[in-house]
Amino acid sequence: MRNHEPACRQLAIDFTPALERAQLGMERAVNHATGLKASGAGQALDCWSRSPARHAEPFLIEEARRWAEANGLPPPPDARSWGAVTKRASIKKRIEKAGAAPAASSNCSLKPLWRFRA
Repeated sequence: MRNHEPACRQLAIDFTPALERAQLGMERAVNHATGLKASGAGQALDCWSRSPARHAEPFLIEEARRWAEANGLPPPPDARSWGAVTKRASIKKRIEKAGAAPAASSNCSLKPLWRFRA
């Protein structure tokens, strides 16, 4: 048997600069997403407050989303962002649950109905 030198040698590479750049990139991405989320939720709440549904029957969030986007609110990068808008509106006591109904966006699964609070 021959004594072979290892095929792979450990190289002395300093990964510190690369790790620092990666960390900076992650921080920038989080800050950007947080800013978009905050401003998008505020815009959506303002848009909803002008909605004719404000005085109508209970509504599904997908209906409010369609109305908001049809009336100039840009769609978020991910439709799931509407969950944060809904939660914020509920916490601020602008909307309240009013039952449940099947939603097209979730294969007719029941989703909460909401109504604007007086």
